[in-house]
Amino acid sequence: MENKVLTLDDGRIQAVAALLESLGSDRFPTAFRQLVRSICSFDSLIATRYPANQPPVSLFHDLDDVQAAITVQFYATGPYLLDPLYLACKGGSAPGAYRLLDLAPEAFYRSQYYRAFYRSIRIGDEVGLLIREGGSDWIIVSLARGVRQTRFTEQELMQLRQIFPILSAAVLRHWGGKPETAPAGLLEDRLESFGADILSPREAEIVRLILQGHSTPSAAAYLGISEGTVKVHRHHAYAKLGIASQAELFSLATRHFVG
Repeated sequence: MENKVLTLDDGRIQAVAALLESLGSDRFPTAFRQLVRSICSFDSLIATRYPANQPPVSLFHDLDDVQAAITVQFYATGPYLLDPLYLACKGGSAPGAYRLLDLAPEAFYRSQYYRAFYRSIRIGDEVGLLIREGGSDWIIVSLARGVRQTRFTEQELMQLRQIFPILSAAVLRHWGGKPETAPAGLLEDRLESFGADILSPREAEIVRLILQGHSTPSAAAYLGISEGTVKVHRHHAYAKLGIASQAELFSLATRHFVG
């Protein structure tokens, strides 16, 4: 079936008008969600600023207290460094709408990061609106669906991309601005320094890829080495770290982030 081009019917025109009228007011999140919901349904919306080399800053979320404790508060202490949406921004992706499934390594849904976050709060699919705020600063608006919902379709993604310039401009006008200062590079340095005192540079590199959700084949392809070499380095790294599983690796890395 062919994808349908987004049309600005009377309902969407009114939604755009309401969004513009809400800029700078407490009505903005509601108006923003109304416009997005005219394109696709979602169960939760989270807006987060990612200043360059600083921890993320929560701008808005509609989660309950339990979900917020995991996906906002704990997430900002370091695990965000493994988020495929954040990594896409850091890696130079163009602003736009992306399904997490299209950005994540092929083994992401078997990774400990996925188990610690997505499964615990029962997220089944996610679309990120990646909005460049300037230089290396980004704002990401996450649209998530629960595990009982269908995944976002290509048509929905295409239509979000068509209206992205409006959504992006509105987000930047309402939520854009100079973030609060924080120790520059602190958590970025912690990810880079994880295991650096006992691991070889190659072992540390492979460990970081594992944390980001790469499997042995995808890590080998990314580094341009054989799968056997990856397995050897992974085995040696686990032995040096005193762990035996990916779950233990994730737990150790998390403690390193927040320590």
